Amino acid sequence: MVAAYNALLGRQTLALCTTVAACSAVWLGPESLAGNPGLSWMLFIALALIPGAMFYTARRIQRYCTSPAAQLRKAISANELDIHYQPIINLRTGKLVGAQSLSRWSLNGAAIPGDVFIAAAETAEKSDLICELTRSVIRRVAEDYCTHLWACKDFYITINLSAQDILDPTFPDFVANILATYNLPASVMVFEVTEKAFLSPISAATQLNRLRACGHRIAIVDVGSSYSGLAFIESVPVDILKIDLALITQDTLLAKDALWRHIAKIARTLELNVVAEGVDTQQQLSHLISEEVVFAQGCLFSKALPITALARRYFSMSGEHQYFHGLK
Repeated sequence: MVAAYNALLGRQTLALCTTVAACSAVWLGPESLAGNPGLSWMLFIALALIPGAMFYTARRIQRYCTSPAAQLRKAISANELDIHYQPIINLRTGKLVGAQSLSRWSLNGAAIPGDVFIAAAETAEKSDLICELTRSVIRRVAEDYCTHLWACKDFYITINLSAQDILDPTFPDFVANILATYNLPASVMVFEVTEKAFLSPISAATQLNRLRACGHRIAIVDVGSSYSGLAFIESVPVDILKIDLALITQDTLLAKDALWRHIAKIARTLELNVVAEGVDTQQQLSHLISEEVVFAQGCLFSKALPITALARRYFSMSGEHQYFHGLK
């Protein structure tokens, strides 16, 4: 079981993961699952790899053992989730200007992939678990900023919102109360949303306008992951476009008609900032600069960092860390 659990956490091959998942679904019964949180996550992760199986898996596990959602709720209540921050760089100056918040969680010493436990929160039946997760992240970001980044100028942290967050009428007031508690301006938090998060476009736009009126900026993430997203931009209040990292590949870099180039041009026309995600090579960076993309994040600059490491980088070199000599 230990070997299978490790495999399902990504330490072996995808083929082994799906094989273990398929076999486990056949012979594991209630007596095997009861009281075994590691095994419940093993099945959730493994069967999530099989198309269409995640929702079924979550229900099956919840019947017999401590469910992934229940474990996540407990971890949130105990403040066991950690937040790391991936730096966002101004390509013209080479300076660190912001960071994306990314949730981290370890269960029994093993890291649970973020997309997996976020999926567990989103698929929890009749639950506001994803909203609890978002609010815990906001509290932690505010605490981290107040403790480590209070002297920063114009530095911001991006936080991802779900559809439930956007449609929650109490959400803007919750954020305002957190900011007041820590004496922070609204500009320190930028909220990221995806096209998929908009179940009700009119209601969502109303909520996002409330957040913008308070001083927050709105970023649309994974722009270009679907062509409808380009038309979608005009229907919602937005300040920043984040180009889907899947678009910035070796195959699409040189193509003059590459979708990411069109997105960059649309952003310039609409006077929106663009952040390129997943920038890992100098070649990618050169092409982004050629299209006047101003902001980027990725392993070329830095992996996601704990707040203490992020603060050290920012305050090094006379107040602001310079990652490279950007274009003036």
